[in-house]
Formats: sequence, structure tokens, C-alpha cells
Amino acid sequence: MPSLLIGLGAKLPMDISQESLSAIAFARPEIEADRKPASGLRVRLFDEGDIPAVRDIMIQHHATTVFRNQPFSDWKLKKHFQTILSRPPRMVCIVAESGGVPSGVAWATADSYMLSDGPLFANVQVIAVDLKLGPIRRAKIFLALVAGLRDWARSMGASHSFVHVTTGSKLRATDRLMQAAGARPVGGAYVVP
Repeated sequence: MPSLLIGLGAKLPMDISQESLSAIAFARPEIEADRKPASGLRVRLFDEGDIPAVRDIMIQHHATTVFRNQPFSDWKLKKHFQTILSRPPRMVCIVAESGGVPSGVAWATADSYMLSDGPLFANVQVIAVDLKLGPIRRAKIFLALVAGLRDWARSMGASHSFVHVTTGSKLRATDRLMQAAGARPVGGAYVVP
């Protein structure tokens, strides 16, 4: 499955000064809360009270990936939660609530391209939705998370957002959702045995 690029709208200049990058590095993530109040969805920053529900969502997510034969690591997830709660300036974890209950999670970091001093890129490590919900509700939650990530990336001054799809499952459905979010493929992932 390819990496997918989420369009961010306005183009950013490619020659951002080091001072601008320093200012961006310490920017606090901004998420547009309550994107669509009528839908009952709310996107917000992760907090400590979300740990049990997000853990359940991540276990479900892990069980659908090509890595499902590897034991789920509570220890590693706990370390991720500690990192998330420390809120590094170039990282965000957002939660989508449906009916006041965490129903999806997304985690992203921002950094510059390895061969450039240019603007930041947002790299999305995971978007996971509660699989116990119906398919239409899951799709709405997924799209709300992508929209929240887009808002955060803009607030960080990111020129691009990349969603790395490495689950290896339900690729066509994922592609349809990403296209609905305005994403386009820009590369691919390969597994070397």
C-alpha cells in the first residue's frame, strides 16, 4: 500500500529560515475541536483518561495487521502513552469521541525532510478506529481524525502530511477512505522476507 499525501491547501515557501523552524518546533498543537457537533463526533487531544479505551482500539488494530502473529506489547504501548502524555512539541495524539467515548486515535510527528532544511512534514504513524462500531460510523471517525491531523499539520507549518499505511489489510477500503479525505498516493511499502 502506498504512502498517502494529505493535501494541506495553501503552499508554503520552500526556503523557511532557521528562526521560523525554531518557532515551529515549539508551537503547541492546535486541533479544531467539535468539527461537526451535529454528528456527535468530537476530535481532541489525547489525555490520561483515554488509556483504557485507546489500548482496546490499538489491540483491535494490531489484530488486523500483517504483524498480528507477533505478541501485542503492553510494555511498548505504555511507553508510547508516556511519550504522548509528555507532549513533545512536534508530536500529536488525537482522539475522536463518538457519544463521549473514545472511538478512534491518530498519532503523528512533524520533522523536516532528511535532505532539506525546508518546512516540516507531518508523518502519521497510526490511525485506528474502534472496529466494534458499524462501517459507516468507523468511516466518519476515520475522516474526522484525518481532518484533525490536517489542522494540526497546518498549525505546525507542515508543507505535507504523509500517512504510512503498513497494516497490509483491507487495502482497497483504506484507499477509498484516504481518497475521500483528499489524499493521493506518492509511494509504496514493500515487505522483504
